[in-house]
Amino acid sequence: MRFGVQCSNCFETHPTSSLQDIKREILVTQVELQALTLSKIRHRCTQESNRFFSRQDYDPWFCYELFRRAILQRDDRAWDAIYAQYEPLVSHWVAHHAAFAGSGEEDQFFMNRAFEKMWVGITPEKFEMFPDLKSLLRYLQMCVHSVMVDFVRQKEYRLVLEPMEDLSYQLHGEETAVEDQIAYHGSRKELWDWLKQQLNHEKETAVVYGMFVLALKPRDMLAQYPGVFEDVKDVYRVKENLVARLRRSDEFRQFWDDA
Repeated sequence: MRFGVQCSNCFETHPTSSLQDIKREILVTQVELQALTLSKIRHRCTQESNRFFSRQDYDPWFCYELFRRAILQRDDRAWDAIYAQYEPLVSHWVAHHAAFAGSGEEDQFFMNRAFEKMWVGITPEKFEMFPDLKSLLRYLQMCVHSVMVDFVRQKEYRLVLEPMEDLSYQLHGEETAVEDQIAYHGSRKELWDWLKQQLNHEKETAVVYGMFVLALKPRDMLAQYPGVFEDVKDVYRVKENLVARLRRSDEFRQFWDDA
């Protein structure tokens, strides 16, 4: 079953088809597409992507359907499928960006920031502005560029301005700092109790305690938790995936809104 193969001579192969007939056929096939299971959509998206990169005729609507379910239905499983499908492509964009070599960060860091920016930027109300897969991937590539430029700017800000702000804080901010700490500690137990319920496996538990509580670096995590992680990249992957999932959580955002 083929839903929307990119075709340059479709009118030549169907000379008697009217525009109305074509629109009706597209509508019908979209309904059929939306009736497929997520696993089927994911499988066909991978197949069609491979055809695209092999310069063969391909059908982009299976991959588009993944985005539709992730954004319009806020389906986390569809979003996970998008991440798995496009991780190599986004990694390629990151690695070839001018800012990456001097960033000091792993590509996984920027990949997750880009996907998060897309998640926040394309709300269900805005989805109609992206009529096809090409427009969605173009936006994702813009998100990669945006997060990397922002990272460079923030790095420059920290190097130049933060020492000055620290001095000002030491001179004038002691009372405010005490009040902030009281508010922080007052809500922390509730947040941590909720957070522990969101952790899916041992790796995420280790990341939360090791990196967020003990402030360990990824390389230190391997020594602190022998046998839990495969390598440093695995630590980064677990951390960034967890952070990305939490940032998409309405409950998690509510903690900060209430703070």
